[in-house]
Amino acid sequence: MPSITGVRLKPFGADATLLNISASGVLVECLKRLRLGTAVTVVFDGTFPTSTIEGQVARSSVANVGQNGVLRYHVGIAFRNPMALEAALEKLTPVTAAAPVENEAKAAPVAPSAAPVPLVNRW
Repeated sequence: MPSITGVRLKPFGADATLLNISASGVLVECLKRLRLGTAVTVVFDGTFPTSTIEGQVARSSVANVGQNGVLRYHVGIAFRNPMALEAALEKLTPVTAAAPVENEAKAAPVAPSAAPVPLVNRW
């Protein structure tokens, strides 16, 4: 989500990194351990149309341990009310119609894409 440049969790003041977002919740990584069921307000920095949304911690687990021994947590937050994510995305990326191709034979061939990046399940 390029329009979100940062995420903060209130009232803890914890800065977080956005990992995943959907209409019903968000997954972030932060240095703060949050207890399940804790009420939080997610504050989005950037040009994302929804600047804040309330929710509660649905899951929290240690994601990794840094070389300096600092723990990083993955925190899943369920929104109290679903966010209209599709509507927010439409506000950010205007839809433009593709120009019709007059003669398909003249169209440039599509170059093969790079090999797909392998997905790693971290759970």
